[in-house]
Amino acid sequence: MTVLLVDNALALKSMRSSDFDAYSAFGEVVDNSIQAGAKNISIQVDFQPRTGKKGFEPIQRIAFVDDGHGMDAEVLHRCLQLGYSTRYNDRMGIGRFGVGMTLGAINQCKRVEVFSRAAPGDWRHVYIDLAEIEERSGRNEVAGIAEPVIAKGPAGLKMDLPLAAGTIVVWSHYDNQHNSASTMVQEMHKWIGRTFRKFIWQGLRISINGKTVHAIDPLYVTTKSTAFPEDPSAEVFDPIELSYPIPLDDLKPGGATESVITIRMSLLPPELRPVSGSGRSPEATARHIPDNEGISILRNGREVFYGHIPYWPGAAFEDIDRWWGCEISFDAVLDKVFMVKNIKRGAVPIPELKELLAKQIQPTRKTCLDRVRTAWATVRAQSEIEHDKTAVNSGHGDAERIAKDTKSAKTQIDKGKDLAKEAKLLVERLEADATARERSAWETKFKSQPFTIRDRAWKGSTFFDPHFLGGSAVLEFNIQHVFFEILNEIRRAIDDEENVQDNAHRIKTLIDLLLISFAKAEGMFEPGLEMTTEDFVEQLRSNWGNHLQSYVKTWMKEQGYSNA
Repeated sequence: MTVLLVDNALALKSMRSSDFDAYSAFGEVVDNSIQAGAKNISIQVDFQPRTGKKGFEPIQRIAFVDDGHGMDAEVLHRCLQLGYSTRYNDRMGIGRFGVGMTLGAINQCKRVEVFSRAAPGDWRHVYIDLAEIEERSGRNEVAGIAEPVIAKGPAGLKMDLPLAAGTIVVWSHYDNQHNSASTMVQEMHKWIGRTFRKFIWQGLRISINGKTVHAIDPLYVTTKSTAFPEDPSAEVFDPIELSYPIPLDDLKPGGATESVITIRMSLLPPELRPVSGSGRSPEATARHIPDNEGISILRNGREVFYGHIPYWPGAAFEDIDRWWGCEISFDAVLDKVFMVKNIKRGAVPIPELKELLAKQIQPTRKTCLDRVRTAWATVRAQSEIEHDKTAVNSGHGDAERIAKDTKSAKTQIDKGKDLAKEAKLLVERLEADATARERSAWETKFKSQPFTIRDRAWKGSTFFDPHFLGGSAVLEFNIQHVFFEILNEIRRAIDDEENVQDNAHRIKTLIDLLLISFAKAEGMFEPGLEMTTEDFVEQLRSNWGNHLQSYVKTWMKEQGYSNA
């Protein structure tokens, strides 16, 4: 007695455990519709609504309707047959292997029906039902797919059927559902909008339960057909093109031996990343920016991978990497080197290619991260300035007062300068946008005390800049310098704790005195003084230490230290 090479029921049970998830299974149906030339694809998810705030929402049926060219009776008869495809091994489109739609469907449900017509006229219908196949297998009967029969479209559809050609795919007896239906519908919008963005931009319309699916661009460059078409576009860098050898199995006689891989990268617009922590804002969440911490890989324009590529060379991606985008596009002849699965779920480049891609991406990634950090540092610096500045109070009053109350010799570097004139000129430069009353107040302050501290921000490695006016000095602190960034970060962290604000203020005062004492030491040198570098450094260091000691002791006496 001859036995079947494959037991239909057991084989299908095993195939149900394929490496699909729900969304990649949905994608296989959309793939078929696109390759059939559809301009409109409607998806209807019927489910049992929850009765309260909690509760699971089981899916009862999912229907996919497209207005593609449909199938004649012969193709329809075999469309659910595993391994059959009119485009088998075709690299020109987004399909290839002829197993995706059926495997994806039976991974999610037990009954799959297809209605189709290639021209106006009757709809024809075929189906597979895993429960029936299992029952026939128990009777040692060979299960097959019956010939298409004329039938009306499925009952209960809430969407219009195409007037001419088209196809309807229906999944029912849904038994592999891991999330509540409303959550799945929300994720479908996101997954389909990103995966098929290129086709949506070309005019394809996809809807789910009557709601249009918006395109999602991980580069944030194209805003057309997205949920936020008025958003500014990201800055796009020049594309990087790599010629890569086509695997031997995919070479055609007399054809090309290499295929081009294109890398596109972008930096999201400043409006979407104003400050550190912007990625947690409602605006960012609505635009799916928190998800944008990896790479999008497209095969023939259809996304087959999105996220962190496993074992990526170099530094791992962090939250800040969400502010740049990367898209890698390749032709299907490179499926083997991108290790594309037959279900088009996932694409992980082979190690050699992964190293090459990482090497090409890293310089632009570094540029993007540097620019994001610099922009945030500038905002933080300005915030510190505005936080501490009220009227002519720069937030450094204690140190300024201590310097005023400490007896010390007159500075020599500005000997002969007119204090009133210098103070006026400096105020005009620093406070050009201030009112006349505000400028007058600053002039008075500059002239009335030996040191005035101003917080400012500028690019460069200089962390403070002294201006000697003729008996008084103004110190500008560059709080964009890393020294002040770290100091203010520590101060903010201390400020957030209970009973430590006094300590934070003391740290700030000590730093003020540190820099005042250096400026005092610098100001003790007479103009035109000639001395060796070694003597200058030694005297400067000595003077700095002496003046710092004097200022700190004055401060310690004020604070009540017994050993001051």
